[in-house]
Amino acid sequence: MTRYRELKRDELNEAQRRVWDDVVAGPRHAVPPPAHVWLNSPGLADHAHKLGAHVRFGTDFSPRLTEIAILVTARYWTAQFEWQAHVRLARQAGLAEEVIAAIAERRTPVFTDPDEQLVYDFCSTFYQNHAVGDGLFEKVRQRFGERGLVDLTGLIGYYSFVSVTLNVFEVPVPPGAQLLPK
Repeated sequence: MTRYRELKRDELNEAQRRVWDDVVAGPRHAVPPPAHVWLNSPGLADHAHKLGAHVRFGTDFSPRLTEIAILVTARYWTAQFEWQAHVRLARQAGLAEEVIAAIAERRTPVFTDPDEQLVYDFCSTFYQNHAVGDGLFEKVRQRFGERGLVDLTGLIGYYSFVSVTLNVFEVPVPPGAQLLPK
């Protein structure tokens, strides 16, 4: 049974087309795989793609910091499609291959940038403990401010939603992609 199907704009109803057009007009300029799933519920798709555009493109985090948070999230969920898409973007953002490999292998990476270390620590601690302690919470708030703390929390929450969607609907990875181990 195939769970995932890429939709075509001309097969959509009016509500779905409105969301599709809004996604294409946004910073992605295309409809990504999770949105193809979400379009089956246009109200959900409308809110989800706007949240995604904010946490990926509308925060004060650099692309490198954003990609660290996304990779840690994709690895936690073993979201193969998300991992493949964002490894490419992490490399484009200048993330070291050693860091990418460590995250893939569930090892703690070595960072030279303290902000990268802090984002990694926040995300990995949350996924390990399903909480963050007061000290780490305060470090993130002191460094990135209240807004940054909320945006980082929203970023990993949104990409958890994306990862769950991709896994449940078994969105395929590109042919020849190297899969994460379970």
